[in-house]
Amino acid sequence: MPKQNISKEKLIRILIWVSIVAISLIAIYALKLVAARTIGNVTNAFKSVFIPFAIAFFLSFIIGPLASLLEKKLKMKRSISIIFAIIFGLIVIIGLLSFVMINLVVQMTSIFSSLIQMIDAVWLQNIIAAIESYIETYINNTELAEILNQLTANGLSFDRVIDLLGGLLGFVSNLTSSIFQTIMILILTPVFLFYLIKEKEYIFKGINSVFPENIQPHLEALGTRTDTSVKNYLKGQGLMIAMIATYFSIFLSILSFFIPGFGIQMAILFALIMGLFNIVPYIGAWIGLSLPVLFLFTLHLESVQNNEYQAIFVIGIIIVVVLQIIEQVIEGSIVQPLVLGNKVQIHPLLVLSSLIFFGGIFGFVGILLAVPLAATLKSTLEYFKSLNKKNTKPIKA
Repeated sequence: MPKQNISKEKLIRILIWVSIVAISLIAIYALKLVAARTIGNVTNAFKSVFIPFAIAFFLSFIIGPLASLLEKKLKMKRSISIIFAIIFGLIVIIGLLSFVMINLVVQMTSIFSSLIQMIDAVWLQNIIAAIESYIETYINNTELAEILNQLTANGLSFDRVIDLLGGLLGFVSNLTSSIFQTIMILILTPVFLFYLIKEKEYIFKGINSVFPENIQPHLEALGTRTDTSVKNYLKGQGLMIAMIATYFSIFLSILSFFIPGFGIQMAILFALIMGLFNIVPYIGAWIGLSLPVLFLFTLHLESVQNNEYQAIFVIGIIIVVVLQIIEQVIEGSIVQPLVLGNKVQIHPLLVLSSLIFFGGIFGFVGILLAVPLAATLKSTLEYFKSLNKKNTKPIKA
């Protein structure tokens, strides 16, 4: 096979791109050093817009079909059907999450209360003493000790007062920024959702028209691929959550008849939580598993404390873990290929990288949106790969 040498023009082009990237990175770093606060404000402003837009974009795939159904079946106007669909959808989503979170907090509070009561008083006092010692050591090793001494003994200098006020104002500013960002997300998400359902094609055509004409066909193709990938993912993920919740509802409800203190209501609650936690790839399923295991372990400790040791709690923990392993095997080998298909199969490395990257930038919302964003990235890469294959012509020997 003849060796292909890199042409001079291609080498120059590569060097130009490398130089542009290097200069851009240096410029970004220098800008961060010079205007870190301004960049932080711009970043927060960007998050305040991007996060509600991203949430609304993905919710539009769920609530949009409901709006179309209301429009066709009830003969509503498009705008009114969208408003009703958004209100109904948000009520269902927020209601379900509130139900799960309230019950989860109540049960976790009960579990921790039981655990605290079972801890020997001497052990608890030792733990508290160790925490107090750690806090005291930390205070003595930081400037906080000096500030406290000045407050209690010598008073405060003018410079120290200015520093304290500056720190206080910084804290208030960050708190205000977080509250404002949260309020903007709550306000903008329904607004973005309304217009994305009503005029999605018009909005993206308008965005597409800004770019040069030779790029527009590629953007349209990327938009179609992304739309298909996100739809397939959300539909598949919804089915997966429903199947997992149903699976654990059945088996945990059966298990509840044999374990005292583990009622059907608790079984269904844990099943819903385990299904919802499946939204977070890989680690979500095992986080959800920890809740019923911890609850059964607490019941086991209570039985030991009351001198009523029952092996059924330990057996219950083993059964729940075995059920989880069986579910994971069935999900990975049978359900996921059938439900999600090949169109949204994403490499685990890309998923984990997306979880870390988007979670670090956008917090918990980024973790929830990491996989759809990874699917979008995958569709983009596959499109350019297919373009490269079309443009590559075989070299005749």
